[in-house]
Amino acid sequence: MERIIRSLSPAALLVAGAVVFALGAAFVLASDATLSASSNGASSDLAQAGRWFQFIAVACLLGAVCTAGWEATMRSVWVHAAEIAVAAVGTLLLTIGQAAVAANAGSAAAPVCGAVGIGVWALLVLSRAARAALSEQGTAQGGGNRQADLWLAAAIGLFVMAIGYGFTAAGSSGPRVAAGLLEAVGVAVLAGAVVAARSRGMLGSRPVPFVLIGLALLALSFLASGIVAGLDFGTLGALSASLTIVDAVGLAAIVLLGFAAWTQVRALYPATRTGAPSPTAGQPTAP
Repeated sequence: MERIIRSLSPAALLVAGAVVFALGAAFVLASDATLSASSNGASSDLAQAGRWFQFIAVACLLGAVCTAGWEATMRSVWVHAAEIAVAAVGTLLLTIGQAAVAANAGSAAAPVCGAVGIGVWALLVLSRAARAALSEQGTAQGGGNRQADLWLAAAIGLFVMAIGYGFTAAGSSGPRVAAGLLEAVGVAVLAGAVVAARSRGMLGSRPVPFVLIGLALLALSFLASGIVAGLDFGTLGALSASLTIVDAVGLAAIVLLGFAAWTQVRALYPATRTGAPSPTAGQPTAP
């Protein structure tokens, strides 16, 4: 799976996806900021455009996964190719779900499809945790170099995110509050796994701080979304202001994650031109 972020072409597609997703998030932010009884049509059009941009962004993610899989296949790295094939299935489901959201914002099946896609990724990470645990049983690795617990934590975080994402299909406020809380917890667990991996010396690349800040803001955005879903606003203006703040935090998170991907591309490009190994090629794999 690490080939997706350690190869230039997939990493560049991730940057493109982050840029387009940020553009879509900006449209959604503008939609919520202009939400009012007199401009309901304009707000709805902006939200629709934002959802389509976000679909294109997820399609870029699918392209990155498929490109990494093709590179692994061409190099006959069959274990990586098989892993990426499973990841492609999960990403395809996520893409289909996002397309359904863009085409029909009220579809209850769209979030469920996306949740299944995230669940596929969680199962893939769980399988990596099992493989790492088996490998560590037969070696004399110290506790500081163990990876199985980190992969397991990442898998748990993805499972929690998948459950929360599926709850967004419900129209009532209760499930939406639960969705925001679960998604926030899932992202926080992922961030914790990254922090632990960095503290053990497994992650030392420049993008990691931006990833951590981006994940923290993303968790805050989900948490705020859940809180807003549970509040009863007396006026449309108050609802608009609250949603705009939530959207702004989410947009900042996407921008930081996109900048982290761009930093990785800048690190990979010189190595690709000279034929040298990638800057992270010799580092242990970790979430």
